Amino acid sequence: MAAFNPGWLDRRIKLLSFTSSQDPDNGEVTQAWFTLATVWAAKWQLSAKEVDRASATTATAELKFLIRYREDVTTDMRVECAGVQYVITGVAEYGRRQGLNLFARVA
Repeated sequence: MAAFNPGWLDRRIKLLSFTSSQDPDNGEVTQAWFTLATVWAAKWQLSAKEVDRASATTATAELKFLIRYREDVTTDMRVECAGVQYVITGVAEYGRRQGLNLFARVA
């Protein structure tokens, strides 16, 4: 494993968390994604494929983002990069709390 190099972090991404709240007046529940943090990241394309099932073409992409270490990132969150949202499918520590690898696919 290579030493963590902050120069790799060349993209701004948003870490999104899901929240729900209830309006005290009418009891309506509102659910939405909100920006927990905006951080610098490196991005690597792991795979991309198109699947044609019964004339309905779908595209999937799997990526890896590297960010500085944080303790609050989970697979219940999303990443937004260049206007595209990705579901976090895995979180792995990089080095000794130097960074986090976020494995993701298009939401």
